[in-house]
Amino acid sequence: YDISPVLWSIVWGQGLFVTFILLEYFLVASGISECGLVVDSCIRVLFGIIALLIIRKIHGDKFKSLFTSTIKASTWMWCLPFFLYLIAELLYIPAAESITFAYVPLFLLSCVQQLATGFWEEAASKGIVMSGMLLKWNDSVISRIGMVFLSGLLFGSVHILNVLFNNDIIHCLWNALYASAFGVFLAALYLQSNSLPLCMTLHAVWDIVIRIRGNFCENIQYGMLTDVIYVTQDILELGVFPVVAILICVKNSSSTRNEAVRS
Repeated sequence: YDISPVLWSIVWGQGLFVTFILLEYFLVASGISECGLVVDSCIRVLFGIIALLIIRKIHGDKFKSLFTSTIKASTWMWCLPFFLYLIAELLYIPAAESITFAYVPLFLLSCVQQLATGFWEEAASKGIVMSGMLLKWNDSVISRIGMVFLSGLLFGSVHILNVLFNNDIIHCLWNALYASAFGVFLAALYLQSNSLPLCMTLHAVWDIVIRIRGNFCENIQYGMLTDVIYVTQDILELGVFPVVAILICVKNSSSTRNEAVRS
């Protein structure tokens, strides 16, 4: 790792992602996954703990700063497109013919699962994958842009492996594209804030909110409102998110970031 931190951070982080997906595939193929969301959540927490141990090994005494950094007011300004996306998602509620509460217990279990997902995936994709990049690629605007886009693309690429679970390959590729855009945005926020808990929380909130539609909305009336939602969310995720990420890279002070890492 000391010789080639960028390479080894990618190997460790992506390797952990692939290992997780292969384990999930084994559980599905063997029928063990029938145990449900609780077992799956425990597995995600376990992988998150493994990721934290790797991060602790990589960062040493600097590990604590990733969890104690003060989130600046400007960080929340950069998060505005994120909150606009979630507001657009909630507009599916008035588009529904009726609201059901029959799946509340399942939704609550899903919330636990997504909290575990945000915890472990951000620990791997930001805490591990970006660790080597931050050491080598934080001295110029171009290198920072390359860092957040590569990190996002690596995060999105693992979603292609969902094809193992009998998902259509085209669907998996689209999913990977959207996940990459989201990953680029969160990578830039991590660069700007130096806060893993922030990325974990935003990731979990995102995954929870986008599941409200499927758990509470019945017979969504597709029309002008839903078309506006589709277009707005695509513009935000595929257009605004990457642009905001670039702006963060341009405005982020490498000296400030280096001081935060050294503290």
